[in-house]
Amino acid sequence: MPTEDDVDLFSKAAPAAETGPRLADGRTPRGLTPGGWVRTTGWLQVGDHPVSSALVAAVVGLLGALVVAAALVGTRPVAAGVLVLTVPVVCGGAWWLFTRRLKPASPARNIGTTPAGELMPGDDVRLYGSIGPVGHVAAVTLGEVVEVTFRGGTHQSWPRDETVHLVRLLG
Repeated sequence: MPTEDDVDLFSKAAPAAETGPRLADGRTPRGLTPGGWVRTTGWLQVGDHPVSSALVAAVVGLLGALVVAAALVGTRPVAAGVLVLTVPVVCGGAWWLFTRRLKPASPARNIGTTPAGELMPGDDVRLYGSIGPVGHVAAVTLGEVVEVTFRGGTHQSWPRDETVHLVRLLG
């Protein structure tokens, strides 16, 4: 049913996978935004292995619980012990819930770097350095400054020799 602006209100929307990257198995990654880029959680790596951000949240919760428990252990030893055992689980679980349900995000692994002048359509790259969201390169225009268009319409300009981080989305 077209409107006066020739917009068909009952047409099917294009699948989100057409506006952004896909996982190796063909699924759409969590955290895919309407702009075509993917929100990620893979900002910490040890060697070639990404560290779960839920684990980082649990460790931070443990450190905080240890500080509070040290203050409580003289007067309330049971409460101090309960804090040390439960706070890391609650912090890790809350972060996991946040990145799965409330603000979905995909884990990602940086797999290398390349000069912006060598980007090719189909590459998945970090948009702002070594951490942060990922975009799927749709087109590259070479010149003094490399103009990169990502699926979904996002644009980025980098100097030809600027190092960009290639990424593999994991979930």
